[in-house]
Amino acid sequence: MQSFTFIDIILFLGISQGVFLAVTIQIIKDKNKEANTILSIILLLSVVMLSGRMIFFRFLTPRFLQWTILIDAVIFLFGPLCYMYFRRLSFYKNEGFRLSWQHYIPVMFHVLFSFYTLYFTPVEFMDKISSGFFQIPFAIIEGAGIVSNFYYWGANNKLLKAYTKEEKNVISYKQRLVSFFSLFQIFILIFILVWMISFLSRNFFNYIIPFISYDIVWAVISVFIYVIGYYSLKEPVLFRIPLQKEKTNVQTRITQTQTAALEKELDYLMEKEKMFLKPDLTLGELSEKLNTSTHNVSWYLNNVLNSNFYDYINRYRVQEFLTRIENNQHYNHTIFAISLDVGFNSKSTFNKAFKQEMKDTPTNYIKQVNYLGASPRGIQRKHDLNISRQASEN
Repeated sequence: MQSFTFIDIILFLGISQGVFLAVTIQIIKDKNKEANTILSIILLLSVVMLSGRMIFFRFLTPRFLQWTILIDAVIFLFGPLCYMYFRRLSFYKNEGFRLSWQHYIPVMFHVLFSFYTLYFTPVEFMDKISSGFFQIPFAIIEGAGIVSNFYYWGANNKLLKAYTKEEKNVISYKQRLVSFFSLFQIFILIFILVWMISFLSRNFFNYIIPFISYDIVWAVISVFIYVIGYYSLKEPVLFRIPLQKEKTNVQTRITQTQTAALEKELDYLMEKEKMFLKPDLTLGELSEKLNTSTHNVSWYLNNVLNSNFYDYINRYRVQEFLTRIENNQHYNHTIFAISLDVGFNSKSTFNKAFKQEMKDTPTNYIKQVNYLGASPRGIQRKHDLNISRQASEN
């Protein structure tokens, strides 16, 4: 009997964690039930993939080799399911989104081919493997798997870009789950490219690249699917946005009187009530406070102030930060602590917003305040004056 190796232990842990996550995600009581159902299916498919790899390496027989062809149908399911998961998770009115049956045609063909290979006896099957009978069909299937995963990676990337572009119009904070999805897309692209290089090298140049294979690539992809599962446990709710922005008539959206009233009320909420201090402030909450629609507020910000909701709110947060620096709070509190107090939810978001507004980093800016003995607003006025002078000279 074969003894367990380190790889066996890793695969076993991956299988057990996949089952645990698939079950646990289903009992989370939140608004992502439909999306988490798809994620559980993806996790269970990862379990099937890893289980197949574990058995393949330890108990390979001709008959089991035939059955692994059927298991490999999973490679045509990951793309569509990941697309459905992100669509359900991220976009308003897409909670129950499903892809049409045409997206599963490659899976159907793969299953039919798998049953065709099972028609042969193990001896006949191995003879045909040795003679190269299945070399071209196997190459076609693997190549189709690469193309399929590239296609759905591109579709997911398009969804992610649409989401990140529109989220700045409806929320005032950065969501870590979105940042993770961006990173996940990068890693998946790397693995698909590695898989493609291995495929081309093997089938067109008859050279096998050491440590790179179809099995290794899919084992690693399965592990990354688990990471998504853990993020879903930690960050179960993602703010949903419309997939397509509703068309509005810019010229007749609101009258001049309504615009003036909206401007006055908005200034009051920002300057007096300081709603921007709420870290998870959304356009919906602000619109409700203003007793108007989100479309009206969005139109006003986009067309009158030439800003999106995210930048508009963070501009007030930066100004509040400057006020607190002017009151010498940085002597008793860290810069990060003050940034959290004024509404930012992460250091990176604060640094980026501050640099966009002040054209400098928070640390350097405070050093100028301490060195020059001037107030932050005085330095800002000087900065604006220098820019004006340079513009007039040019």
